[in-house]
Amino acid sequence: MTESRKQTLSDADSQSPSETVLLVEDDDAVRAVTSRALLRFGYTVLAAEGGPQALDLLEEHGDGIDLLLTDIMMPGMNGVEVARRVVEAKPGIRVFFMSGYADQDLVRQGLLSPGTHFIQKPFTPFELVERVREVLDG
Repeated sequence: MTESRKQTLSDADSQSPSETVLLVEDDDAVRAVTSRALLRFGYTVLAAEGGPQALDLLEEHGDGIDLLLTDIMMPGMNGVEVARRVVEAKPGIRVFFMSGYADQDLVRQGLLSPGTHFIQKPFTPFELVERVREVLDG
């Protein structure tokens, strides 16, 4: 780990961000690990197991949500559709996708546009919070 990365993570640990992340992930274990990582670094997490629950949380907490972090491949409503509906309801919200598929594959399938904020699973908690910070600061 580079010194600047250690510093970034150390800063994140000590600053306790006040942002709220709407996490959408259908896999219980991944949702739990991702949620714990974000909570550890001071984020408030609203966790949903799918699109309909995410939209309910958005309706309830919309003004307080700073970032949508969503899996792409989910049963029912996929993450791209979740993002479309969330952005429609809350323009300007930051969106960050995650998937076990490579981003190039998702671009080829037409699910993601080049340059979309994306992290490939599996990722470490440190990689996740570093990227979340980048997306929020972007």
